[in-house]
Amino acid sequence: MRIIGNAAKVVNGATASIASRIGWSQRAIGGFLILAAFFGVMFALYNKERISNIASRMFTDTATIEAEFPRAYKLRDHKSDVKVGGVIVGSTTDGRPSGDGTYIVTMQVDGSIRDKLGSEPSASIRPTLLLGGNYYVDLEPGGAGEYDGGRIPLARTSVPVELDRVLDAVGGDEAKAGIRASIRQMDRVLENGGSRSIRGLVKNAPATLDPATDVLLGVRGTRPNRDLTDLVSGMHATGKVLTARSGQLQEIITSLRASTRSLRAGSRPLAESVGTLPETLRVTRAGLADLRPTLRKLTDTASEFRPVATELDEMLAKLEPVLRPTLGLLKDLKPTLEQAKPLVRRLVPATSKATGVASDVKGPVLNRVEGPISDTVLSPWSGQGRYAGGGASGNRMYVELGYLFSRGADALSWNDGSGGHSRLAAGIAPNSISGLGQPLTMRRYLELVGALPPGSARQNDQRSGK
Repeated sequence: MRIIGNAAKVVNGATASIASRIGWSQRAIGGFLILAAFFGVMFALYNKERISNIASRMFTDTATIEAEFPRAYKLRDHKSDVKVGGVIVGSTTDGRPSGDGTYIVTMQVDGSIRDKLGSEPSASIRPTLLLGGNYYVDLEPGGAGEYDGGRIPLARTSVPVELDRVLDAVGGDEAKAGIRASIRQMDRVLENGGSRSIRGLVKNAPATLDPATDVLLGVRGTRPNRDLTDLVSGMHATGKVLTARSGQLQEIITSLRASTRSLRAGSRPLAESVGTLPETLRVTRAGLADLRPTLRKLTDTASEFRPVATELDEMLAKLEPVLRPTLGLLKDLKPTLEQAKPLVRRLVPATSKATGVASDVKGPVLNRVEGPISDTVLSPWSGQGRYAGGGASGNRMYVELGYLFSRGADALSWNDGSGGHSRLAAGIAPNSISGLGQPLTMRRYLELVGALPPGSARQNDQRSGK
């Protein structure tokens, strides 16, 4: 009370001072101040939303968001709320027409809301009540990224469609008569037990709320703050893709109808295939079981084959420049191969017969050729028996036989008018002088010319007693 008294004294003193200066009575000055205070309070009450927004912008963290709507729709500056998920997060602060016939709405929201809007938020004007009343802006998060602060475009905004516009869109008296008939039928349904059914639904609804709560909690997923939001964002993106091109969804449905029609036409073969599927799976399982050891071995050898494959890759890389010039040759070779096809066809029977001959030769014949015959032909040439030690020239038997046939052919190559005959020539060399005092027999001559080993003639004479 002392404070109030002191304040009254101060006001009275100030009033008296002002009255003495301007020549008014103290009562007139008091009435004017009371009137000014009344209008100030009324102005503050009328603009409390504007004042609240200005104070919030000055003392708290706020963000400004703009959205472009098709037209101005019953929003009031600083009075229409902005909501996200039904929660008020700010209010509209300004609305102005753009130069393109649209309407730009500026909103002031809490600063923390920007992080929850996503990269592609949308905005819609909704009524507070079913039949109208106050309107607010509903922000819906969208997109997987972060909001960049840009204006929400016209493609992601909408205004409510009121009943009068729906009725205006319904053309013709028949359509309107049909709507009136539907309303009358609804009234009859409610009169004939429909209202009782609705009351029963309302009565039984609380019992279903607890299970519905569990279902809704399950829909939230394991991450309540993200799973449902991601699901809605994914469904939104899916719907956006399906409706991106006009008629695309209709084409998908038409294609699906054609596919189901084809499945219905081939239902019997499909049923037979499904009926044989268990047996097919059983055979496949058995085949896979048989294939398991091979795969195990392949797994064991794969690690060893890897270095070889690496080297093979390098070899193929080096081989490619070499093979590239041969492409022209292969192209030229193709006509030749086409012409060789008849020859190959004729060679097939001959190859079959040759296979039979090779089968006959294989066995004892080849074993004999590879055994005694090859050993004899490849053995070193040397005399045996009475000629042991003679004729050893270091050549093998087939070489000496070659010399024999060559020299025999040379000796038998003489021909004249009487026919063919052989030639035999005798010659005297310096080393033959030592043998002039002895009788020159044929064996002695062969010894001298080297056809017989040295001393073989003397041994023969001793054995014969000469």
